[in-house]
Amino acid sequence: MTLEPRRSLLRGLLGLLGLGIGFLLVPVPRFSVPWSPVVTGSDGRVLSASVADDEQWRFPPDQGVPERYAKALVAFEDQRFWSHPGVDPLAIGRALVTNVQQGRVVSGASTLTMQVVRLSRSNPPRTLFEKVVEMGLALRLDLARTKAEILALHAAHAPFGGNTVGLRAASERYFRRPPQDLSWAEAATLAILPHSPGLIHPGRGRDALRTKRNRLLSRLAEQGTIAADDARLAKLEPLPRAPDPVPRIAPHVMDRLLAASDSTTTPSFATTLRSNLQAQVTKVAERHARQLVQNGVHNLAVLVADTRTGAVLAYVGNVDVKPGDHGQHVDVVTARRSTGSVLKPLLYAEMVQAGELLPSQIVPDVPLRIGGFSPENFDRGFLGALPADVALARSRNVPAVWMLQRHGVLRFHRELVGWGLTTLDRPAGDYGLSLVLGGAESTLWDLVGAYRTLGLAALAADEPRPPLHVRGAPKPVPPTRKVDPMAAYVTLQALREVKRPGELGAWTTFSSTRPIAWKTGTSHGFRDAWAVGVTPSVAIGVWVGNADGEGRPDLVGVRAAAPVLFDVLRAAPDGGWFEDPGLGTTVQVCADSGMRAGPDCDEVKGQRGPTTMKRAAGCQHCQRIHCVDEDCTARGHADCRPTSALHDASWFVLPAAQAHFTKRQDPSYRPLPPWAPECTPDDDGIQMGILEPKRNARVHVPIELDGKPGRLVLQGTHLDPSAVLYWHLDERYLGQTSGVHQLEVWPGPGDHVITVVDQTGDRIERRFTVIEVRTYGG
Repeated sequence: MTLEPRRSLLRGLLGLLGLGIGFLLVPVPRFSVPWSPVVTGSDGRVLSASVADDEQWRFPPDQGVPERYAKALVAFEDQRFWSHPGVDPLAIGRALVTNVQQGRVVSGASTLTMQVVRLSRSNPPRTLFEKVVEMGLALRLDLARTKAEILALHAAHAPFGGNTVGLRAASERYFRRPPQDLSWAEAATLAILPHSPGLIHPGRGRDALRTKRNRLLSRLAEQGTIAADDARLAKLEPLPRAPDPVPRIAPHVMDRLLAASDSTTTPSFATTLRSNLQAQVTKVAERHARQLVQNGVHNLAVLVADTRTGAVLAYVGNVDVKPGDHGQHVDVVTARRSTGSVLKPLLYAEMVQAGELLPSQIVPDVPLRIGGFSPENFDRGFLGALPADVALARSRNVPAVWMLQRHGVLRFHRELVGWGLTTLDRPAGDYGLSLVLGGAESTLWDLVGAYRTLGLAALAADEPRPPLHVRGAPKPVPPTRKVDPMAAYVTLQALREVKRPGELGAWTTFSSTRPIAWKTGTSHGFRDAWAVGVTPSVAIGVWVGNADGEGRPDLVGVRAAAPVLFDVLRAAPDGGWFEDPGLGTTVQVCADSGMRAGPDCDEVKGQRGPTTMKRAAGCQHCQRIHCVDEDCTARGHADCRPTSALHDASWFVLPAAQAHFTKRQDPSYRPLPPWAPECTPDDDGIQMGILEPKRNARVHVPIELDGKPGRLVLQGTHLDPSAVLYWHLDERYLGQTSGVHQLEVWPGPGDHVITVVDQTGDRIERRFTVIEVRTYGG
């Protein structure tokens, strides 16, 4: 070969190389479009979504394309898709012949790859030059991407009618299911729509859409992709209606995840929420909200979490059932609200764990004044003395304050932070003893997490214990408090005995009723109603109220929140009940006082609990007495009766104030027998008490409407029903009382001392102050 031909060949090769390099330097077609935020459940179903910034329903694509849709699309649009290089020469040749024969453009010979290029270029005008550009870019795209990736790009960006873009959005809007769950008929319908998106609208060619779908199903059967019988049955399926609204059953979850996400990432959130449970809980919340709104209560939130894993299974941040702005946009799950009584179980568990309290130990429920704080029970009454577990189940405020005083406010405050309560950002002294009665604020999220910690501790599980979480949200700080399994178990046992709303305790006899350890709470001013509970499978929390803090009459936990909790419980997974962890120990306790049995306790029983119970205080209420007869109708002693004539007995004795209120509630309570007439009582302690005024009280005495000063009612009690009490005010004798020990007096402004003496000479004093005289009604 001569030199010149060689040079010509080299120039040709260099030219081809340059064209190849230039071709490879052509940018690969890319998409730059906004996506719709989408929240899906653990099964992939859409729970909430909103339109993208360009007002299109365009869901972020899944990984890959479902097989049925892929086969239907390729069969309809581009049968040689898997073999051609992005451009189909056979299709181009066929299109040229057809277009020449028809004298107009009938077929464009566009492959799926060319369609992806066209979509990436925002569908420019269809010209010959544009077609050539599309072919070139299609060849480039086919070199840069796999066939599966190209198919996924088409599925993510193809138009499906109206403002619905992409397979995921179309599958959800037309068939209410993810693309992988589509039937053959549904997959064939969606495979057709990108070619003719206008056919989906009612009245715009539905017959044509059905004809095309059935023809495609026949083609799939002819290819052997589906069986002939399956194709025949698929043709009987109805076409989809107009696009359904996209679900909005987890809007507050979506807001929370969007706020926590990186704005540069695709806003698609695969959560731990269980789709069916989320839908059921939402319906429960809306049903109850429609009833509550009649009382001017507009907001309700529910949270359900898996007890073992901490995964959130249902999340209703608020409800929207009445037109108008009632704060429905506020996510109350994370809002700070007054806790009411829902912290009482945590205090109970801490005291049991520390050996400071036994479950059956009696605690006082009598008028109590500590400094300037005088707690009241919800019913404004007192029960005298009752077991601690019963006091918890009945949510008695006075016993809870008595317990907190013994345990320590600073100590409990520190422990609550360890339980995961993140809102206790003030010093413990700012809360004081009201900490256990609603003086603190918390969130539904933190409270469900705390009860879940209680349940998890009782399970004594060895597996890792992640905190409460929603996948996609920032990981919360896990609770640091270590709860003894037996302390948790006995606490849950006490909470199981709480009476359910509308029932008189008989629910425990029905095996079909699911057990749950639960507690209600009501904040001061009827602003917040709570119900929180836990089972081995789920922890459930409900809050009811107004987001703006407005209180409403009858907004109490047991009536407003508890019914919601039990409806949610029926929809939640059934986990049975907690088993005894098999740890801890059994101690003998007094059958009467519930305290660790002492030498004077005749009847004892076993009490299961943590090993710390061994150091609990011994019984202080049983004492040995000497009776003059076997029925113990009167007491005596060796100075008045022969020792041989006395009968030894153990007697359960309560302090005077506790005995006074206990006798009202429990007719079986027997006070100490009176002394025999001929016997002089030995020194057995003070048997009486002053109930009103309270110690160091600062009281107001009103001026009545007639202008005359009102009266202060003095009230006392004595263990001896026949006792006579003699009353003195500032050493001035007022009079005597018997039976019912009440006396009216006008003390006047200033400091005063009440002195009470009984017929045996025992005396007690009580100081109080009348700080001013108030006009009635002022």
